[in-house]
Amino acid sequence: MRVSVIEPGMVDTELPDHVTDPDASALMAGLLHDIECLRSTDIAETVAFIPSLPRHVNISELTILPTAQPV
Repeated sequence: MRVSVIEPGMVDTELPDHVTDPDASALMAGLLHDIECLRSTDIAETVAFIPSLPRHVNISELTILPTAQPV
């Protein structure tokens, strides 16, 4: 059995609209304005890629970030 954890960085979603912490909300708003965020299709393509690998290959953990996102 193969199990993969996908950890996306900033994705262009409605998440910032639901953050109640003012500091976190301001940080997200700034990042969304300053960088080109990931799109949902970027994550979907990665999810589809993982099971296409040979059965003897497992990606156990994968972090996906926009190229301009500070770590």
